[in-house]
Amino acid sequence: MSTRHTLVCLPPLDDPKDWAAAVGEAIEPYGDDIYTWTAFERYDTHFIIQPNMQLLTGDAVQSPRAYGTLRCSGGRRAFLDFDAMREWRAGQAADLFDAWKRATRDMAPAVPLSDFRALHPQAPYLPQVKFRAQPQIQVLEELDMLRSRPKDAEVVALVALDRDSFIARAQQRAVPGDLLLTLDGTLHTNPAFVNADDDAETGSTRYLELANTYLDELPPDHLVVGLDCRLAG
Repeated sequence: MSTRHTLVCLPPLDDPKDWAAAVGEAIEPYGDDIYTWTAFERYDTHFIIQPNMQLLTGDAVQSPRAYGTLRCSGGRRAFLDFDAMREWRAGQAADLFDAWKRATRDMAPAVPLSDFRALHPQAPYLPQVKFRAQPQIQVLEELDMLRSRPKDAEVVALVALDRDSFIARAQQRAVPGDLLLTLDGTLHTNPAFVNADDDAETGSTRYLELANTYLDELPPDHLVVGLDCRLAG
């Protein structure tokens, strides 16, 4: 089974003891796809809490490892600092872009993946192999500032985009998860997790614009809870 970061939006609930039941009720229509879920595992430090808020019991969902930090897996919208999350991701993206540019400054520019696709339109896997084999891409393995290798789509964007666009891309991905369950019961899915996106990430961009707008406009007393959901397939 695959695992996906799912954000569930809920109406105002005064008693935190009701939150888990409300989440279960919200995702129940998708029980054939979502086998299990938890707010206390992989994504339990996804959200940043507003630093100027007096956090009381019931304002946020925090796992034991998040206690004493400004991190949580969800809570009341007013307590979640989306701007700080975007700034944090922007900083990460800027550091990666600058480090990679410094490491490759004496090399020729890397060839974008789209160019390899144009050269090998009938070979679906060959463009990615040739793209990854470039010495400018191999350099990423040697960057000390990386805790883990960037995802494939991030590496493709690193080559294709300028610095400002690469940072903006990271900011766009800071808040939404892979799936968003809205108040009306609609489950929105980033199509890149179903099928490969195009080189311009058209499908992901459409989903992320929808998700960011929806979450930004959610009333302050409503809830957003991030779940680690295990899906079929």
